[in-house]
Amino acid sequence: MSSKLTNTTDWQSQAPANTIILGEHSVVYGHPALACALNQFVNIQWQKRNDSAINIYSELGEHHTQLEQITVHPKLNFAVSALQAFQKDIPFGLDLKIESDFSSTIGLGSSAAVLAAMLSGLNKICNTQYDLVTLFEIGHQIILDIQGRGSGTDLATSLAGGMIYFQPKTEQNPLPIIQKLDISLPIILIYAGYKTPTAEVLKQVAEAWKEKPHELEMLYRSMAKVTKNGFSALQRNRLTAFYEACDQYQALMTQLGVNDKTLQKIIKTLYECSSIHSAKISGSGLGDCVLGLGDLQACDTTTKNILNQYQSISIEITKKGSRCLSNAS
Repeated sequence: MSSKLTNTTDWQSQAPANTIILGEHSVVYGHPALACALNQFVNIQWQKRNDSAINIYSELGEHHTQLEQITVHPKLNFAVSALQAFQKDIPFGLDLKIESDFSSTIGLGSSAAVLAAMLSGLNKICNTQYDLVTLFEIGHQIILDIQGRGSGTDLATSLAGGMIYFQPKTEQNPLPIIQKLDISLPIILIYAGYKTPTAEVLKQVAEAWKEKPHELEMLYRSMAKVTKNGFSALQRNRLTAFYEACDQYQALMTQLGVNDKTLQKIIKTLYECSSIHSAKISGSGLGDCVLGLGDLQACDTTTKNILNQYQSISIEITKKGSRCLSNAS
């Protein structure tokens, strides 16, 4: 990665990766979700400049622009949009170096983590002192401007840290609900080797169900009920009931039409391990990741050999949300 920064860093911001546990698809239509922050991070080093230049250095590319007119970059949309959102409050030029502990291919919410780290850093540098919900609202609007739709669950998780219950804002509730849970669970994510963009998955679902809108709405309501049951189980530390909710949600994802042969093979293989308590799609489906709750300690050699065909990562929930430190201290 190209870097023009000196050894002196004025600020360092950080935000965790994330994954959704329950609530895929239904959360886009106003229903709740459960998600968690993971112990993999996006880190941004910030340096104050004596002019109005803004330079971004990232594995995805470099971008050189000016504070007076912050221009776009096709691979750095979220970073640039965050700068534009704070543009009137940024007091000087900046050099930014963006680094990640994890690959953007394995579905850990890398874009949301970058956005959360950017918002956290700018909030401190600009001394705007926005709270969690306000930062979420700014970031969610950026997501909508770039992607056209999206619940913002991943952004809320990277901002807050830990396991969260997320309720998008609705007509009845003008502000989103972001409630943290003190939960720690071992997790393994297995990447199918391909992913269908979320917008394309949503489009396919809409097309498949266009003649059955009432049935689709009832399916989303069932998903919401299972998510709430899972949340209630976690609140009471009833893990068996929580794992059952995850199994039920996977069945609903299959009914929705976003499971496929590869994902189902991974899920079936994970269930061969007695140390895996539940396995389900994590994300919009039709590729991307399978989430296993548990570990692979009890897997036999045959099962491990099958799973070794896929990229995987064993992770833990982190309580750390986005933050920004002065002088990298």
